[in-house]
Amino acid sequence: MRAKTPSHVAAIMDGNGRWAQRRGLPRIAGHLQAHRAVQSTVHAALNYGITHLTLFAFSCENWNRPQEEVNLLMQPHRWLVTRQEVASYRESKVSVSFIGQQDDPRIPAGCLEWMREAEQVTAVRNPQLRLTLAFNYGGRQEIEEAVRRLHSSVASEWSPDDFRQLLWSSDLPDVDLLIRTSGEQRLSNFMLWSVWYAELFFTETLWPDFRGSHLLDAVADYQCRSRRWGAIPSGGPL
Repeated sequence: MRAKTPSHVAAIMDGNGRWAQRRGLPRIAGHLQAHRAVQSTVHAALNYGITHLTLFAFSCENWNRPQEEVNLLMQPHRWLVTRQEVASYRESKVSVSFIGQQDDPRIPAGCLEWMREAEQVTAVRNPQLRLTLAFNYGGRQEIEEAVRRLHSSVASEWSPDDFRQLLWSSDLPDVDLLIRTSGEQRLSNFMLWSVWYAELFFTETLWPDFRGSHLLDAVADYQCRSRRWGAIPSGGPL
């Protein structure tokens, strides 16, 4: 059976630095163009009936980048989602939330305040789209933290669902479609629990050039696939 429109699409937003370098610009110039791709992708997700969109904004490993670049990335209102866009999301019934290690002391107070502000401003009832931004996030770190919480709990018996409730992404459904831009073909420690049976789509497009039409291409490709979750299709083995 061919797949329907994916409910949960996740994207590894890759290629900002290369976009800038190809134009003879500093890497941060590529990041400053990223929000245009985010905005176009959000609007397209609304039009295509996607209910969850998760974007990989800043990984736990990104702290190893040059300090100038990290300083900009710690100002998500400049490169990820502007305050004006946050206000428009509320009108469009798009709720914004963040997952990741938010108690990290390296995250500036101003960044945390903006994250809380974005969540509060877009806290609408029955949102049409849930936009989740993975910030200071790592898939292994998410699972390790869940294991620590489970170990410290008093429960002697637990189920996979109990474990899932301890994840940062506990209130998100499994990822149906995972997109990675810039031609790279790896997971890079993203949503390791949730992508267990996700369909993968890789594109050469650099993230600053990614638009809603590229999302439509990925969804169309997804809809041509047969999702079996390890089962034999009704017509026999392929």
